[in-house]
Amino acid sequence: MKWMTGFALVAVLVCLGAQSPLIAQTCQDDEAMAANYTKDISDLVAAVKKESLVDFEKNYHQKKCLTKLNLAVNIVGQVADCYNKAAQSTEATKEEIAAAKAKAETYSKLKANIEQSRNSLKSTEVAKDAKALIEKIDLSH
Repeated sequence: MKWMTGFALVAVLVCLGAQSPLIAQTCQDDEAMAANYTKDISDLVAAVKKESLVDFEKNYHQKKCLTKLNLAVNIVGQVADCYNKAAQSTEATKEEIAAAKAKAETYSKLKANIEQSRNSLKSTEVAKDAKALIEKIDLSH
């Protein structure tokens, strides 16, 4: 029985000590997912730039882009939140906290950029104007 109590205590201490790396790994996983979403949007923007207005309408690219922007807002927001939490970790070093704060700020700005693009596109009813808006989307950060 004593060995179980000792094992449980060691397991708890290991988990508590590993909290900062786990948060960092979670943030990196979310960051990779956000990168995939933003790449998807960038690929769609490139496709829209190459197509005619007729093809744009036929391929429902306005709705596709709006859907991708909605998903990206949520994913990028999760990344920003994750890095904000990581920056508040008591076990992190000053360098880790500074890096987490910088990434949180970067992803917060990216989220605002995506929200602005989404809101502009959402309020546009004319396909020609929507195509022009999509062509201007730039999510590089």
